[in-house]
Amino acid sequence: MYGKVLIPLDGSTLAENALEPAFRIAQHQQSEVILATVPVFHQVLIPGSAGFGLALPDQTYELCREEAETYLEQIGRTRAASGLTIRRIVPEGDVAGAIVDLAIEEQVDLIVMTTHGYSGFTRWMLGSITDRVLRGAHCPVLVVRCDRPFDQILITLDGSALSEQALQPGLELARAFDSRVTLLRVDPGQALGRIELGLLEIAGQGLSKPVAEQDRSDRITYYLDNIALKPREGGMDIETVLLEGSPAGRILEYLETKPVDLLVMATHGHTGLRRWVYGSVTQKCLNNSACAMLIVRPPAEVYL
Repeated sequence: MYGKVLIPLDGSTLAENALEPAFRIAQHQQSEVILATVPVFHQVLIPGSAGFGLALPDQTYELCREEAETYLEQIGRTRAASGLTIRRIVPEGDVAGAIVDLAIEEQVDLIVMTTHGYSGFTRWMLGSITDRVLRGAHCPVLVVRCDRPFDQILITLDGSALSEQALQPGLELARAFDSRVTLLRVDPGQALGRIELGLLEIAGQGLSKPVAEQDRSDRITYYLDNIALKPREGGMDIETVLLEGSPAGRILEYLETKPVDLLVMATHGHTGLRRWVYGSVTQKCLNNSACAMLIVRPPAEVYL
């Protein structure tokens, strides 16, 4: 699933928190790794006959590129023992745009980067850059806040095909980190629709009518247990949780009370049986939670 992993770096310790989880995933999947730094050109002092002076624009350009290339080479050397194919790329242009364009050009399957902070020799504003990458990336983006392992992963579902696009990417990370998984469904109190009942009928081999006659919570629990069935059969430690209320609020409350290391969500679109506004819910969780997030943008046909 993650055949090629992109790690954008800005020269800061904060950004380098993405390295450990990214290489853990790459090792598990035997992925190719791309290390990338987008130089932000700044004035450079160079020695001269009368002391130090400002470098000319062409000199500044070359010095900043050389600085970025040297940095990536150093990072690559520290990871050489991984045995993975590691490439170093120094793209140019607007930082967020260059990262998104590079991911498209290289057909990247996963972007791993950090958020929050203003640091590094390129002076990226990581919160802003990460947010813009999330809005433009065609592939899943793993947003890391620290270098701790993902022992507990929470995957949110709402009963729609849209939300289920996050399931397999999340489960792949659980396999890479040998994580415990919780499938969380927040029920905002809307009626179940025909697509969800159809899924229940398929899963229950024609039992949708008796299932539909059960209490609402029983129907949703049945849905979650059916989703969890195959991972459990494969030996994964997976549980299901049903909560009621506002999706964003209940997810954040759950994160505050449980030791969740990684939250997995689909994003964008106002669709699906539960009618979550995914962009809004995801943004609220990103802005107000302390754990890492894997954010998946489903293909356009999911919305139909």
